[in-house]
Amino acid sequence: MFAWLSLGWIVVAWCRCLRRSRDFGAFVAPGNPFVHNGAITARMTHAVGANSAGKVALYTVRGGQCFLPREQQEQRQLQDEWLSLSKAFGFAEYSLGVLAHSELFTGAAGGVTTDEHRNELYEFTDRKGRRLALRGDVTPQFMAMLRDEGEASGVDSPCGAVAPSQLSKWFTLADCWRYERPGHCRRRNHLQWTCDIVGVAGPEAEIELLTMLITFFRKVGLTSKDVAIHLSHRDIVPAMLDVLGKHSSDSQWLHEFRKVLDKYRKVSQSEFENMLSLLGFTTAETAALLGLIANCRTLSSIEEVFPADAAFVKVLRSIVEGLERANCADWITFDPSIVRGSDYYTGTAFECFDRSQPQSRALAGGGRYDNCLPDLRGDERQLSHAVGFGMGNVAIAELLRSRRGYFSPWSLADVVVFTSPPGAGQATSSGSDLQRVHDVIAGLRQSGLRVYHYYKSSKWNKGLDFADRVGASIFVHPDVSASGMSYQVHRLADKTKVNLDAGDLGRVIEHIRDQISGVS
Repeated sequence: MFAWLSLGWIVVAWCRCLRRSRDFGAFVAPGNPFVHNGAITARMTHAVGANSAGKVALYTVRGGQCFLPREQQEQRQLQDEWLSLSKAFGFAEYSLGVLAHSELFTGAAGGVTTDEHRNELYEFTDRKGRRLALRGDVTPQFMAMLRDEGEASGVDSPCGAVAPSQLSKWFTLADCWRYERPGHCRRRNHLQWTCDIVGVAGPEAEIELLTMLITFFRKVGLTSKDVAIHLSHRDIVPAMLDVLGKHSSDSQWLHEFRKVLDKYRKVSQSEFENMLSLLGFTTAETAALLGLIANCRTLSSIEEVFPADAAFVKVLRSIVEGLERANCADWITFDPSIVRGSDYYTGTAFECFDRSQPQSRALAGGGRYDNCLPDLRGDERQLSHAVGFGMGNVAIAELLRSRRGYFSPWSLADVVVFTSPPGAGQATSSGSDLQRVHDVIAGLRQSGLRVYHYYKSSKWNKGLDFADRVGASIFVHPDVSASGMSYQVHRLADKTKVNLDAGDLGRVIEHIRDQISGVS
């Protein structure tokens, strides 16, 4: 009887927790794959829903990304990696506002746009009746900026800056918004690392961008056994149809076929076959297509199936040869089902996937989008050629977090220095002693250390506990006695401490730096 009552209470408690997790995101379990990382992301994914008190969280919207300090440190570490790598490859940084005229993203102004962009656009009318939108993708905005700026900027700069038309390599970290359903590795906003090379018609641009991506993966501890770059070309789709004897000049049918092909790894095989049957594929044609997709995974297989002198085969061969010279070819697998951006990609297209979860959301993707801008003139003709890639912060952060070892343990400071708050009656509050403490703090900061001045409590043991919780290496406690003032320097890693004479500022700073070096 007692066992049945216990079971009943467990069921009731489970149902109540389930209801609370639905109504208020903070109760979603940290392991839930459909939230970003525990309670903090649960709060952001359910921000517009009513919580258990019936209130609406107003600081964000559902699907928006918000990070408390521990997660923000991970995001900053990732962004610093993007920045340093972009600069190492000689890319010039630019910045654009997240708000722009909606016609730029709907296709009314020409240029790069897709059905996906239009359907997921955050669009509204401002007070003066202008249609505006939150940027969903950087590329349309970037290319419009280059076209409109032209030779107008940089020529007369006293710093000797070059004009935009003279720069080929560009990068930015941009906030992007799309009105899509939040889910695993999917948010309504994400920070996107975007790199583009303009004005280069040959495959050298693709080779450098792919090398750049591979260099990034290596720097964060991933190998070619962890990540695969699926490479394809826009022209491989009509070539496959020719092999199948199903050539079509109907652009709308080709568009629909590419949309179905994009579902290859996203739906079950039976669903995929049903989609093809709706486009008129017979059972034999479907089987032949699946065989082509499965077998065309290497350059040699591509060259066996398609004419070796076909333009797209030559391009793919050049890219592989370039990556072989850079010792990066083992990251590449050919994949005819890669048709992302088919509305505007004019040549190569590629996506990066976690090998252990190839059906998950792509870690990054890009391709060539030549001739995306209409009415180019003179020196603007260099904009006729462009290649780029984008990497969002959501999927890659999830992968790195699951691998463990890349993100540094959370740490707010290297050193925590304790002083009693004013009025606490401690000797360290006297003028000369307190001045010495501030001199130590200033000296440590000037030497490049992160120093947290703790004065919340008059009890130094609380400061020591705080230092341990925020990941500090050293805790400094001024100690005043009849013989004078000294510093107790605690090294938290091994729980050891030493006393140092407060009169020798240089020795105090040098000792603390040496202790931190020993810890690291």
